[in-house]
Amino acid sequence: MLFRGIILCALLVGVSVGVLQTGLQSLLVDPIIFASETYEVVEEASVVTHEHADGHHHDHEAWAPADGGERLFFTGLSNVLVTIGFAAMMLAVMCQTQLQGWTQVSVMRGALWGLAGFIAFFAAPGIGLPPEIPGIEAAVLENRQGWWMLTVGLFLTGLAILGFAPLKWKAFSIVLFAFPYLVGAPHVSGPEFTGEAERVAALHELHSTFIMASGIANLVFWLALGLACAWCVNRWVLKGASNNAAAHA
Repeated sequence: MLFRGIILCALLVGVSVGVLQTGLQSLLVDPIIFASETYEVVEEASVVTHEHADGHHHDHEAWAPADGGERLFFTGLSNVLVTIGFAAMMLAVMCQTQLQGWTQVSVMRGALWGLAGFIAFFAAPGIGLPPEIPGIEAAVLENRQGWWMLTVGLFLTGLAILGFAPLKWKAFSIVLFAFPYLVGAPHVSGPEFTGEAERVAALHELHSTFIMASGIANLVFWLALGLACAWCVNRWVLKGASNNAAAHA
């Protein structure tokens, strides 16, 4: 019954908060991406024109959703699926901590859970690897993914130690928080943007705005996720499990 409640609530939370995230991205993030893509398209077009003049052959680009409704649909679908996964994990951990008596997951404390998710999954990795816009020069993808997973894993562990471990262990979380930055995030050796001075200046400005907009959208997303999961834990998941246990007693 507990597992069933977690899955059903994860689906409910995932759809509602995923749609909210899609709306936030459409308002705050997507316009910046579209603006930066125009510079990327111009740059690619000039390169293609130059290479065609040299007689080189070019393969067709990989499929991508068309701008407009199709792109919005696939963005929303991916947001909902990812949010369902996050919600399932958060609900499971919330239920476990409450059942073990480590903490009482009130709705307002759900905001703290959401803030922890924002720190671990966005803010901490973003210090070393800020959100990227189209046209930016970045390090090898596998290296960035590895550093991102290292940072997220260490921050989740450190935050869990701060929240639930005995006092004598809490100082160890500082070591975990510092380690990924001592290792250092992977970056390219050259400039982030190349090309004409106007293009570089415009992309730098867009990138700064993009980091801020992404931060706001992610903060609202994680706070909404934490509040929704905490409400579901007390309203449905644990209450339903208790009622079911009482009925079979």
